[in-house]
Amino acid sequence: MSRGRIVVERGGRVESEHRFAWRLADGDHDEQAFLRSAAKPLQALPAVRAGVLERLGLDDRHLAIGCASHGGSPEHVARVSEILAACGLGVGHLSCGAVAPRDPVAAAALSAPPRPIHHNCSGKHALGLALCVVEGWPVEGYLEAEHPLQRAMADAVAGALGVEAPGHAVDGCGMLTFRAPLSALARAFGRLAGGDLGAPGTRVAAAMRAHPRLVAYAGAIDTELMAATPAIAKIGAEGVIAIGCEDGRGVAVKVADGAMRALDPAAVWAAGELLGLPVDGARLAALAAPEVRNSRDEVVGRLSVAAAS
Repeated sequence: MSRGRIVVERGGRVESEHRFAWRLADGDHDEQAFLRSAAKPLQALPAVRAGVLERLGLDDRHLAIGCASHGGSPEHVARVSEILAACGLGVGHLSCGAVAPRDPVAAAALSAPPRPIHHNCSGKHALGLALCVVEGWPVEGYLEAEHPLQRAMADAVAGALGVEAPGHAVDGCGMLTFRAPLSALARAFGRLAGGDLGAPGTRVAAAMRAHPRLVAYAGAIDTELMAATPAIAKIGAEGVIAIGCEDGRGVAVKVADGAMRALDPAAVWAAGELLGLPVDGARLAALAAPEVRNSRDEVVGRLSVAAAS
């Protein structure tokens, strides 16, 4: 059936529920979703292929932040700033808009209004701008669908997915987002993690594994999966996650109503039950059954996977 259900319990009774779909890399193509930020590691491939890191004196920390939905911490902001400085650009060239840091710790520490560099997608934008500079493409209008940057990213995503022309729309940060079968997303992450996308894909996967806290932040499900297992993982908005293993297996999950609170338990379940990854550590166990707290910080319920098959 490739579907499951997350229940929200309060006082020992079910209060509400979220449904999710999942597909393996070898599954069918009947369930589609917008990939959102789960596509970022694939969108980073053109920059790696063009030698952006070597030509600008950058390293795998900058590649990891280019694949990230980061938390806006000082470390995250510093890595994005370094990419921009290396290609002679500044924060003013980022067209992602300004949003507050996603990491609660970073958000609480911010003493001034957020800037575009705090946007969780600023790393992708900075790495894309660096590719524009290296390739001699115009920096202006880099969000336009027909801009060489967007075409290069779209081609890379399509190639990794094995889908000739994935549907597209505008993402939350202004770049293109892609709609494709969940099984194609699962297969792309299996290929990425397993080395089937060539040297650029291998480098992207290695950067994500080496720097999971740059790809998101402590407590985020993709960061914690990569910190605890040999897999690579990346979330996307509206309840999407893709996980890839070194042996080429992969899984993609989509929460039907887009509720991000349901994604953590669904992802831990999929990683453990479908891919056999070690998910019994304390940090992943907490994400497998997140607590529901009230305004007094009292635990009044929790979420859990009620059924999946």
